[in-house]
Amino acid sequence: MTGIRGAAAVFVMIYHFELDRVPSNGAFSTFLNHGYLSVDLFFILSGFVMAHVYGPSFLSGAFRFGDFLWHRIARIYPLYLAVTLAFIALAFVKSSRVDIGPDVFLSNMLMLQALGNWPSIDPPAWSVSAEMLVYLLFPVIGLLCLKSSRTAALLLGIGALLAILILTLAASLHYIGSTISKGLLDLIAAPFTLIRCLAGFTLGQLVWRLHNDPVAASFASRTSIQICVGLLVLVALTQTDWDFPIYLLIILLILCLSTDRGMFSGFFASRPLHFLGDISFAVYLTHYRALGVWGMVEGRLGNADFVIRNLVATVVTSMVVIAVSWLLHVAIERPCRQLIRKGSAAFARRPAV
Repeated sequence: MTGIRGAAAVFVMIYHFELDRVPSNGAFSTFLNHGYLSVDLFFILSGFVMAHVYGPSFLSGAFRFGDFLWHRIARIYPLYLAVTLAFIALAFVKSSRVDIGPDVFLSNMLMLQALGNWPSIDPPAWSVSAEMLVYLLFPVIGLLCLKSSRTAALLLGIGALLAILILTLAASLHYIGSTISKGLLDLIAAPFTLIRCLAGFTLGQLVWRLHNDPVAASFASRTSIQICVGLLVLVALTQTDWDFPIYLLIILLILCLSTDRGMFSGFFASRPLHFLGDISFAVYLTHYRALGVWGMVEGRLGNADFVIRNLVATVVTSMVVIAVSWLLHVAIERPCRQLIRKGSAAFARRPAV
């Protein structure tokens, strides 16, 4: 699963780099403009991974919510905090007057901006806030997804899919969404962000439950099925307003990957994608502020052809983001996670007084 996370992080990065820069029509531009669906893949994947890691202890009754939440904070918060504070510092360097009110600052420090439509100081971090809030519901979601009957689980999955379908239909009728949205599920305002996250997280846990079924696993591991799913994803991404079919295909894609067999297993387990997966969180948090680097590189190419300027600027800026992300992963994300988890383990072993 690490490789697909890396691919999705790169996709959303290129999506933001090319936003409003590629022609508004054509299959290629439509493909790129679906980059925001990488976030929905993250939500579904997160639900799957949480069920995979904590599902056995949840089913056995050994699950401890405090340990779970502490581990999630250790995984997310150190890098999130470092990047957010760095962006505030950069804003002060550029201008002595920064428009960040106390409410915005506090909501971002507590990762609560997804609750009240406070802007994220690091724009992509709205999804991190939404995911952290959904983690608080994990005991309830896990109970419903993992310990319920098959019928109840099926109804829950249908309900989550209906929530996504209703969002896409409401956006298609212009009841929700914004003028800057690139597609039907490109919804970054509350409560729609939380609905996207909650539905994806729920479906991811149900995919984990489904992948334990031998029949489903055998079906999803077939190379012919994986080829069909891969081709359908590529074709669907070139179609306008196909967000819901793409969403269904993302679920199938993760189910196929969960078998750890077949064509997808080898491709997404490759060293480059695994490396990108390891640093994907840092890539996701840092890439948006690299738009200035993109513009600087593109500007230095002068009168070169538009396609050449665009391509070179995207490649160079992506390499910069990947290098910075690797440094952040090695210097902050990984050591802080290990340090916090070791501290938690040591505290847990301390005898009661």
